[in-house]
Amino acid sequence: MLARQGVGVHVVLAGPVDTDMSRDLDIPKTARESVARAILDGVEKDEEDIFPDPVAEAIAENWRSGVTKPLERQFAVFADQP
Repeated sequence: MLARQGVGVHVVLAGPVDTDMSRDLDIPKTARESVARAILDGVEKDEEDIFPDPVAEAIAENWRSGVTKPLERQFAVFADQP
């Protein structure tokens, strides 16, 4: 329904991002500017699923080929009903 109105939907699956919320986590984080740039690049390329950092990219193939994606597409058919 939204696609017919020119609205696009993108999924952003980000790993740890260097923000105030994660500042106390002692793990490698990706700079928020880098993540923001990757998200905008993904939207510009009309990518359905955007993996904007190295941690997220590590799960990309399993996400695309696993059971989640077909299930998502099945639900999208229901959401597209008038």
